[in-house]
Order: sequence, then C-alpha cells, then structure tokens
Amino acid sequence: MPVVWLIIARSVQIAASILLVGIFAFEVVTLGPVRRARSDDLNELERQFVKLALWSLLAVLLSALIWFSLEVKTISGLSFAKVLSGRAWRTVLFETEFGSVWQVRLALTATTFALTALTLVREQLRRGLLPILWLLSVALLVSLAWISHAAATRAQPLGLLGDALHLCAAGAWIGGLAPLAIFLTRARASVTLANCTAPVLNRFSTLNLGCVSILAVSGVSNSWLLVGSIHALFTTRYGWLLLFKITLFGILVGFGARNRFVIKTKMLNSPASPDLLVRLRGNVVCETCLGLAVVIIVACLGILPPARHS
Repeated sequence: MPVVWLIIARSVQIAASILLVGIFAFEVVTLGPVRRARSDDLNELERQFVKLALWSLLAVLLSALIWFSLEVKTISGLSFAKVLSGRAWRTVLFETEFGSVWQVRLALTATTFALTALTLVREQLRRGLLPILWLLSVALLVSLAWISHAAATRAQPLGLLGDALHLCAAGAWIGGLAPLAIFLTRARASVTLANCTAPVLNRFSTLNLGCVSILAVSGVSNSWLLVGSIHALFTTRYGWLLLFKITLFGILVGFGARNRFVIKTKMLNSPASPDLLVRLRGNVVCETCLGLAVVIIVACLGILPPARHS
C-alpha cells in the first residue's frame, strides 16, 4: 500500500507542477494575439487560469506532504503515527539533500501561491507578475530533477541537465494542453476569442514543435544513461515501462501533428466553426489524457531502480 500511495503522490506532484508551468507559459507565450484585443471574455478566461493555477499549487503542496511523509517512513522505519511526531522528519528535512530540495520546493510553492492569489485580487498587477510567476513555476518544476535518478547517479552529471530540460519541455507542451482545452471551450461562446483561435493555435504549435525536439533529444540521452544497453531495455521492468512511455509519446506526437497539419490548416483557410472547435478540443482532451498516462509512468519509473543498476 505505501508503494501505491507513493506512486499517487509522485504522479500528482509531477502532474500539478507540469500543469502550473503550462498555464503560465500559455498565458505569456500563446495568448499574445488575444491580449491585443482586451475584452471581458479574456478577463474571465484569465481568472479561470488563475484559479486553476491555485488549485494546482494546492495539489503540489498536499502531494509534497504525502510524498515527504512516505520517504521519512521508508528511511526511518517508523509507523505513520510516529513519522510526524518524532525527530525523524526533522532529520530528513534539515540534514539530507532530499530534505534541502523539499525546503526549496515548499518555499517556491508558498511564494508562487501568494503572488498568484494577488493577481486574482489585484487584476491590474497580473501582466507584470505573469513572467515572474512563469519563472517561479519553471524553477519549481525543474527542482524535481534534483530528486530524480539522474541526481542520484552523480557519475553522469549531464543526466541532471537532461532531466531539467526534459521537465521544462514537458511543462510547456503537456502542461499547456489543459489551458488550450479551456480556451477552445470558451472560444465557442465568444466571438473575440474565436477570431483569435488561428494565431493562438499557430503559436502553440510552434512552441510544441520546439518542445518535442527537446523531449526527443533529452529523452534519448537520459534513457541511455539510465538503461545502458538494448538488452536491458527489453529484459527489465524499468526498460518495459520506458518502452511503454516511448510508445505513448509517439502517439502524443501523432495527435499533435494531426492538429497542426489537418485541423489547423482548415481553420486558417476559413473562420473557426463550432464543429471544428469541438473536434479540436476533443483531440486536445485525448492528448491531455495521454500526457497524464505518461506522467504516471514517470512516477512509476522513479521508484524503480534504473535498468543499468538492475
């Protein structure tokens, strides 16, 4: 049962951190064409993004507490009743590298939550704070690399950089799918947003193209460092899960290519019709579900010994 809870906590932590980066990246990068046409619909869309970001931060905090408690229980061998009441959690938090990373993550979470809540109360500050919130969310996501297999394998320092780049690209692409689905939903009922759909999709597709390239290169590099051989890829549980992740990644790329070269082309040649927006949103929802499946696999990979060490 602790293993199941650890997988759940890791999955929620990674997914919420990725979503947070995706929300702010979508607002800063993708919504550029819409911001030039200020409207009540855009203001309402931005408020929805802020609320989603706050819920994501709450998920980050809750899953972090569960993850940390499970790690303390594993390290100390204590029961859950004694994990938080004894000295074990202080030892792990203040005397281990794992604890140092969680101190940084908790500080980043609290700071990001406070600034995000401020933009909900003082909307005039939103534009100025958005780049800062984006950078904070990226720092929060990248800090996960310091408690990964790459960080533990100090003999391969490039693995840490590869993990960080991998997480950033995943945040901008997979994390941006939920905000895109929300945008497409609201565009069906808003003429202002519907008229900006084509340029928004163009920006999102261009950003994703770069993210896919980074994910592919960093993924191959990290896989080689942690798997070590073709034989290990096909004969270990770590290798099998990695193959499953690669398969889902290929399907994700296929969905993205379909959106870019088929539906988006139709939208550029004619006004965005409600039916076309529904079809596109359906594809984006499918991509989001696949992305969530990839995150769960990553969470499982994180608790398995790398194939190189099996």
